[in-house]
Amino acid sequence: MCRIVCSVLAILVLVFAPPALAAPPLKLGIMPFNSALALIKTHQPLRLALERRLGRPVEVFTEADYTAFVNESLAGRYDLLITGPHFAVMSIEKGYVPLVHYKAPLQPVFVVRSASDITAAETLKGRSVALSSRFSISSIGGMKWLADKGMLPGRDYQVREYPTHGAAVAAVAVGEADAALTTHTPLKQVPKDISERVRLLPSDIRIPHLMTLAHERLGKAEIELVRQALAEFAASDEGMQFFRETGYQGYDNVTEADIRALQPYVSLVRQQMNLGAH
Repeated sequence: MCRIVCSVLAILVLVFAPPALAAPPLKLGIMPFNSALALIKTHQPLRLALERRLGRPVEVFTEADYTAFVNESLAGRYDLLITGPHFAVMSIEKGYVPLVHYKAPLQPVFVVRSASDITAAETLKGRSVALSSRFSISSIGGMKWLADKGMLPGRDYQVREYPTHGAAVAAVAVGEADAALTTHTPLKQVPKDISERVRLLPSDIRIPHLMTLAHERLGKAEIELVRQALAEFAASDEGMQFFRETGYQGYDNVTEADIRALQPYVSLVRQQMNLGAH
């Protein structure tokens, strides 16, 4: 019965869909830095803007964890990609074309409970640190920063992994972990009752933000349309609201300097994920 109903619905969609959207859908892959529902909801304005400009459906995909997402990205499963900057560099080597990165600086930050006696990240020795994933740029960047100060996971502090940034921050808020590694933008997306129970520790880490890429198989003309669609979205009322609510601030072009600055982080994540150079 369900199969028949679903088939009928699919036919109705095809019959009544606008002609401009009759082309095969594009797959937009988004790194799982939040729950699937949250990612879909947050990126709905962008998805709709891309559909209107490109004249074809855009479907949002993510994965259960970072490893699965990176494997799918490197295999070329997505037509469009919003991913961490270190994963973006790896994807460029596999046929993706960098388009833009978010204008806001990506700054890994340490979060502790408001009433915690921890006053600086250097004093996390003997404590527990929550991560969204060992492979996220906030985790890689923060752990490298600690390592540069002589602190190693498992020896000087304990790591606890959670499925998302929000879950890691919530773990701190309820006392499951002493600190969490995250970035400013996910903090804008956690519930207010959680954000009000934590505070930030000072940090001087700066990394280029999430990047948007297109697979080269789309062709130069289509990729240029995507680039134009992103620029138009950023200038639209919906786009400006999107950037205000997420804290991403807008788009900047990806530069060679950005790629060079990310190489140490790419090397670290390859070592942890047991991936080769190419």
